[in-house]
Amino acid sequence: MKSMTATDARKHWFRLLDEVVEGEEVLIERDGVRLVLRLAEPLESLPIPDYRGLIRVQDAEDADQWGWDWDGSPVGLKPRSAGLQP
Repeated sequence: MKSMTATDARKHWFRLLDEVVEGEEVLIERDGVRLVLRLAEPLESLPIPDYRGLIRVQDAEDADQWGWDWDGSPVGLKPRSAGLQP
């Protein structure tokens, strides 16, 4: 089990979370209070979310052929096709 102070945990929080996801248990101590980070349940048992209905984009299969440009105007973003100059 890895052990660290709350200050170090804060500095390296995202790396720490990655390590916990990989199976590491981490003890964080602050002012004598101890907290243990570990997975609540194995990753294999967690369902994989279905995101297909969240993003709806016309012609999504051609997404590598278009993009957006913004010139700083109040109009906002303007669509751009690959190969075309804005």
